[in-house]
Amino acid sequence: MEMYHERPRGDEMYAFLVWGVQMFCLYIAGKFADNLLVYWCTGVIAPGLAILISLKHDHSLKELGLYPNHLKRDSAVMLCAFAAELLIGVYIYGMSLEYALPAIAYYIVWIAVPEEILFRGLIQSHLFSLPVNRKLVYCMGAALFAASHIPYQMQIRTWDALFTVQLGITFVTHLVLCWIVRKRGNMCLPLAIHVAQDFLQVI
Repeated sequence: MEMYHERPRGDEMYAFLVWGVQMFCLYIAGKFADNLLVYWCTGVIAPGLAILISLKHDHSLKELGLYPNHLKRDSAVMLCAFAAELLIGVYIYGMSLEYALPAIAYYIVWIAVPEEILFRGLIQSHLFSLPVNRKLVYCMGAALFAASHIPYQMQIRTWDALFTVQLGITFVTHLVLCWIVRKRGNMCLPLAIHVAQDFLQVI
């Protein structure tokens, strides 16, 4: 069985539940943006819920993007990509190593992994229980991913033309990363791309 297969009717409720929890947590994190304790605590709730649902309902973590297909090879490529991104940050972007190491670790552990688990993992996979065209299901997942950037960002910035463009890019990025996950069966390569986007600010 591969990622993004047809699921039993009703499984979409898990996708919308986790998305709703994540939206609420992001709103709270933005509301109390100066409170690091709130920021860190709200950041683990939705990913933790996704892992719990996968273990209790699916009896596996595969639906989070951990199918064994190509996992060893893609893990090696991912680690090489992380190393290359770190070197680019230091030698091309001029980051100090003291800044770059914790920064890339933050983007991997706190940003990329949770978002991949949530959006390319549980949410997108469980949306395939809906009785609609598969392309529409991918677009629904992309819309949920793009919308998830609104609650936090709207409390620390204004909604301008740039933010609208960034939401559009986020929508397309989800579709591209889902295509990779569907082909490879794991989130290793999407993780490498995600970290490059955030750490190196390529988009």
